This record gives sequence, structure tokens and C-alpha cells, in this order.
Amino acid sequence: MGKPCSCPLTPVVSKASAGAMEVMDVFSTDDLAGFLQARARQGWLVAGTVGCPGPEIALSSKIPVTRCLDFLWDRPTLLVLGNEGSGLSRAVQASCQLLLTILPGRQLPPGLESLNVSVAAGILLHSICSQRKGFPVERRREQLLHDPQDPSASSEAARVAQHPGLSSGSEKKRQDGG
Repeated sequence: MGKPCSCPLTPVVSKASAGAMEVMDVFSTDDLAGFLQARARQGWLVAGTVGCPGPEIALSSKIPVTRCLDFLWDRPTLLVLGNEGSGLSRAVQASCQLLLTILPGRQLPPGLESLNVSVAAGILLHSICSQRKGFPVERRREQLLHDPQDPSASSEAARVAQHPGLSSGSEKKRQDGG
């Protein structure tokens, strides 16, 4: 989660997340583009999301655009979703190796070019979960937090500390006694 472009984690956000924020770690960074570039160098695929691919996307980006149904979720992937107004920033989009899109089942009315970000996230997560059955949940979590260049890092605090600018909201809450 990029700090400058996201709302702070508040009780209202927790309620909107249906309590998911209370049972999982939420991480944030002051430099999302830098974090994504570092992960790409470590072998992660950084996949951004875009609305329906039109001429403006095709002309403005040299990054390949792939339908989410055609994408094979077979390796560690960071999925980056932009905001509903302007999508991904140019810096974040430039950090992506691939752009995913969800094509509508029918022609959209003029002016309607994309889905609500929570709906898009649900469709993409369903696609991931449908393909990745049998891949242990704990292994996925460890892959996200673990720096492959430092196998000695075993605690969450050590893993978070390895990545400057990356902080866990729930870890801070635990440290503060909350």
C-alpha cells in the first residue's frame, strides 16, 4: 500500500474491510515504485492493472497488456491496483512488467471504462485462487515477506526491517501494545 495515495488505516477502513484488516498484516511504503522495482530484481513478477485497453493505454505504454483470464498465475506475483479515478501513477505503472485487464462480457456504455476497484480486486483474486489451489498459504506469505538474498531473516520484524520504507501496520500496533 503506498502511503501518499492511500487513506490511513482507521476504524472506518477496518469496517469497510469487513474486519479483514484485523486478522492480516497490512504493509505500507513511502516509495511504492522503488519497492516494486526491488521485488522485480528479486524475481517477482510485478503486474499492474488497467481498465479496458484502449488506444490511450496502448500508445502510452510499452508494457504488455494481458487479459486476466489469459494470465497464468504460476510464480510469485505482486498485483498492483490503482485508484478508481486515475488508476496507477505513471511511476508505478512504469515499475510493472505486465498490465492486466478484465474485459467486460459486453460493450460498456460510453464513459464507463472500468470496474470499481474492489470488484476488480475480487475478480483478480478469484482468478488467482482458482489457478493456485494446492500452493500452501504459509509458503505464499513467507515468499512475500522473505528476502531470498537473506535466508537468516526469520522474524516478521527482521523481514520488515530488511526493506527500507516498508512497515507493517499490525506490527506497529503490536509493538504499541494495541
